[in-house]
Amino acid sequence: MKATSSRRQLIVFVLLVLALAGAAIRQWADNPSITRDIGTLLLVLWLPIIGNVVAYVIMRVQSARRARGAAGFAPDAAFIPHLLVEVQPLAPTPVLSNEERNCTLVIAQEGFTARGALPLAQWLAAGEARSVELQLLRPELALPRLPAGADFTMLAGRSVAASGRILKVLDWKKRPA
Repeated sequence: MKATSSRRQLIVFVLLVLALAGAAIRQWADNPSITRDIGTLLLVLWLPIIGNVVAYVIMRVQSARRARGAAGFAPDAAFIPHLLVEVQPLAPTPVLSNEERNCTLVIAQEGFTARGALPLAQWLAAGEARSVELQLLRPELALPRLPAGADFTMLAGRSVAASGRILKVLDWKKRPA
């Protein structure tokens, strides 16, 4: 996130002071009078800044939520496969880091976070269809919507990386945790 420039901060501060002055003028001026109208005008000057302040607050709340509840696989968690899928990489393959294992399986309008045992770059770079085991982040929610034989699109980050088909739903409940 970039810092707010000192010039923008100064402008917001000046407009806030003018709005407070306008509120004071409106409070003590006779009604109706030119002075009261000038106070109203000073209050109205603050309106364009309100949108920026509200957007700033919303952005801060959303980033705090993402930081607090960033859903993802624990880095030290064991890999327990839930699905056996056949994946056909699409050209061009998106640029991925060598450690990236997470992807999103999209069926219709739903997306499910998954990861492979190997980094995505290794098996997507091959350029040919291959069978891969995937672990789902929330298998209890995803598996009812991911039946064997279903076709999906795989996203790596925000890029479409592959298309595929679910070959088999694995019996993951009997495996040791």
